[in-house]
Amino acid sequence: MRRMRLDDEALGFALAVAPADKSGLALAAPGTTITAELMERLRRAGIQIVYVDDPAFSGLFFQAVVSSETLALATEVLEKARADLAANPDKALDYRAFARVARSIERDADDLSLDEAMVLYPEHEGQRDLVHSLNRASLAVRLAPVLDLGRYRFDLGLAGLLADIGMWFLPSDLVQKKGSLEPEERAQIEGHVMDTLRVLPIEQGWGSVSRVAISQHHERMDGSGYPKQLRGEEIHRTGRLIAACDVFTALTLERPGRDLFSPAEALEFIIGGADSAFDFDVVTAFHRHVPPYPVGTEVQLSTGERAVVTEVRGLKSRPVVRVFSDAQGNRLDTIYETDLSERSEHARTIVGVIG
Repeated sequence: MRRMRLDDEALGFALAVAPADKSGLALAAPGTTITAELMERLRRAGIQIVYVDDPAFSGLFFQAVVSSETLALATEVLEKARADLAANPDKALDYRAFARVARSIERDADDLSLDEAMVLYPEHEGQRDLVHSLNRASLAVRLAPVLDLGRYRFDLGLAGLLADIGMWFLPSDLVQKKGSLEPEERAQIEGHVMDTLRVLPIEQGWGSVSRVAISQHHERMDGSGYPKQLRGEEIHRTGRLIAACDVFTALTLERPGRDLFSPAEALEFIIGGADSAFDFDVVTAFHRHVPPYPVGTEVQLSTGERAVVTEVRGLKSRPVVRVFSDAQGNRLDTIYETDLSERSEHARTIVGVIG
């Protein structure tokens, strides 16, 4: 099974999984060939990603950082929360419901390491905020133990899920605005942090650790963040971790006026902010533990060949890849796998991400 962006390259492939709209309605049956007409219909429904049958990807089954069960549960809980707040903006969110999602994220992290997991991408536009929340929470939960924050995994899961709930109270045209913001618009955006905390009252069971991490996820080590312009040691370690996870996962999703970054590009952005925007220890954890080319990533090699990452081992930047086309874009008669960390492959490197 191959994951593809819904563009012209997908034409002619047969669907391996039925794409569904945000209501869960299947838009085409597995086995249906992608035509220009079907592509247009899927695009109108907001579909961005499709899974297709491709002989070059035979036997490859990529697992996302969260299971289908966690995705379904999170969708249900977050949609109910949005509806509740739309009806009553002062309503406290249901702690027990979100706790179930956080526990499910922890179980997924125990079952699947970052080296084994595929980045979760939205299959349609309506999933973007949900996917951002789940990726942010999942990454924080997985990195917590290497930063000696294992005792806060549950709290970090909650913080990752809920950090941007306050954005729901903002006008959609402001959230989607392209270009620079006016001072009053920026103040509105920055106010989402306090709006989030307002619906997570301690007396309803919400813990202080998750609330602190949420309150500080836009703070920066050099004091350039918000809402309180905290710097350095003034920022709790959970806040420093969530801050980096928030930026990394946001960069890997398309936003108005900005193309998405590949995980490799997002990782370079985080590394470039060491000790200015982001805590140095957190950046080191990203560098050592977050694969720049997760399983399932299609890449171009320095030889011009195209390949898909099938396994990540010790050297994160030199994974095992399955090479399926030559430098001219022609399918190879004999598809093969090679470990880029082997001495014999030292001259062949990954030079770009496809799709």
